[in-house]
Order: sequence, then structure tokens, then C-alpha cells
Amino acid sequence: MVSKFTKNIFCIGLGTLLSALILSACVGPEEIPKPKNLIPEDKYIDLMVEIQHIITYRNANVDSSIDVDSLKLVVYENYDVTEEQYATSHQYYQRHVEQQVKRIGEALERLQAEEKYIQAHIDSAIEANALQDSLMQADTTLDKQQELNPKSIEKN
Repeated sequence: MVSKFTKNIFCIGLGTLLSALILSACVGPEEIPKPKNLIPEDKYIDLMVEIQHIITYRNANVDSSIDVDSLKLVVYENYDVTEEQYATSHQYYQRHVEQQVKRIGEALERLQAEEKYIQAHIDSAIEANALQDSLMQADTTLDKQQELNPKSIEKN
């Protein structure tokens, strides 16, 4: 079963790829000069992952009191970049379609790995709760048996 999170990631990735392809078709083969403040690729990919988390959060929490733009500013601050620097780097990287497809693929792999990690913890918590419920039910059953026949329990 494909989760809503995975569908959201796929749609964002596909949309970005299509935008990059359209943009590259319009720009033509000329080389775009590298911006002076270009974010290194590894940091750029980290930022794409973080921004995708924010987009997913926004889509899941429509009535949230937390402003999505303020979350983005916190991410930019944590990575020591500006919003303008990210936008400029994003435009530059999008114009190099083949490499951008690889960067997006890496970001998607990270997001999917995070989803699996989180799902494993959720499953573990569900199992732990089920075990705790079973133990509580067994304890309640034992208490009832002891109330009905206290001597039979004491002999064991």
C-alpha cells in the first residue's frame, strides 16, 4: 500500500522534473553562469529534503497555527543560507536537467528511507501497545480468578 506521504513525495518530484524539463527546453543549449553564492550540491539536496518535509507538513495540517514560511526561514537559517540564495541555486541546478534528476532522485531516496524508518517505529509502538494490552488483560483475568477462587491461586 502506498502511503499519502509517498504519493506526495512522488508528485512533488515529478512536478519538479517536469518543470526542469520545460525550463531547459525554453532556455536552450547556452551555458548559464554559475551564481557566486551557489549552494553546494550536498547542502542543496539536504535543503530540498527539509523543504519537502515542510510541504508535507503544510498539506497534512491545513488548520495549523504554524506559518510554513517561518518554518522555511528556520531551515534556511539552520543551513546558513538565505531564501534568495536557495532560489538562485535552485534555478541554476534546474537548468542542468540530467544532474537535477539525480539530485531529486537522491532526495526522494532519503525521504523514502525516512518514511520506512518512521513506519518501523510506529509498527514497533503498535506492537508494544498490543503487548501491554494483552498483559493488562491477563492481569485482570488473574485478578478475577483470584476473587472467585482465592485458594486455587494460592496453591500454585
